[in-house]
Amino acid sequence: MYKKTLLTLTVLALASLTAFAADKNGAYTSVDGLKTYTAPVKVINPSVPAGKDPVIFSNLANKYPKGVYFCCEGGTIAGATSIIGEEIWDAVAFTPASNSHVKTLKFAISYVYGTYTDVIISLNADCSGVPCSTPLKHWKETLMTQTFGGCCALEVISNKNVSLTAGTQYWIVASTEAASDIWAAWNVEVSDQVDLGNIAQCVNCSSGGTWSGYQTNLGYSLQAGGTVP
Repeated sequence: MYKKTLLTLTVLALASLTAFAADKNGAYTSVDGLKTYTAPVKVINPSVPAGKDPVIFSNLANKYPKGVYFCCEGGTIAGATSIIGEEIWDAVAFTPASNSHVKTLKFAISYVYGTYTDVIISLNADCSGVPCSTPLKHWKETLMTQTFGGCCALEVISNKNVSLTAGTQYWIVASTEAASDIWAAWNVEVSDQVDLGNIAQCVNCSSGGTWSGYQTNLGYSLQAGGTVP
């Protein structure tokens, strides 16, 4: 009787947890909502065209012939009114080796669902291992290249000029507008499955949530180019 009751309670608990996972247009989230997954859709362009700006930081797999990032797993980006049920923002850290100026950002953030189709991309300083709350610069980016599951289009923000200090950690942050209902995903990188990089996520950041930073070898795809003395 005890074992049967325990089994019933376990099944009910698991059912309750999985009820929080979002599912739309073939994409679905982890139970906590922080990761988004889907099946492959279509390979558009597996490589990244060379840019004119020297690379300051990149975790894109430029030497891999069949995809510069993973098509079908990413960090969830969600607006406060999205079907995810809570606001989720993502960030990737990088440290320039020399004094530089960022002019171009390339990243794989793909649209999943919602009436809003844009995210806010910002460059933030580091505050104790997570992004500072006030951006150094920010830009509104409409996601138009592909839906999540495709590969390997990139969103590009160019013609910028933001100074960076050598050896200092910075963050590229993907956030959402106040009333946004977007569900998007920041594709994980595949260039280095050994060394750890710093990423961060913030749940309900605009209403009191705080950033949580951690190290992983499944960071989010990003390339920063500019002037490198």
